[in-house]
Amino acid sequence: MAIRRQNKNSKPAVKKPAAKKPAAKKPAAKKPAAKKPAAKKPAAKKPAAKKTVPNKPVANKVVTDKAPPKIRVKRKMYEYEKIATNAKSNLFHLMGQRVQRGEVKWAYYTTEEGDMGYHYYIKLK
Repeated sequence: MAIRRQNKNSKPAVKKPAAKKPAAKKPAAKKPAAKKPAAKKPAAKKPAAKKTVPNKPVANKVVTDKAPPKIRVKRKMYEYEKIATNAKSNLFHLMGQRVQRGEVKWAYYTTEEGDMGYHYYIKLK
């Protein structure tokens, strides 16, 4: 078993003064019966503080014959360019350049009319 060394940088522990012992009591002739401690009641909760509202004048809203607000539905209708899969490679090269410039965006590929496939491009500009 190893001996633990005291750290040189640590402060020595402060000793607390010993507690005083109570003086010895003389035995009493007869003690009355001890009473049981009363059961503690739970502490009553304080009511929550009421929030105060600053006094502001209340404006009477008058109903007028205005039209109800229109509900706007955002619909973005796209225009598409359709290119067949069996188109010339030059046309696909031009569409690739237009995609890089941001003029069109490839949307989807579908097959129609049997085995014929088509590429659809969205016109952006």
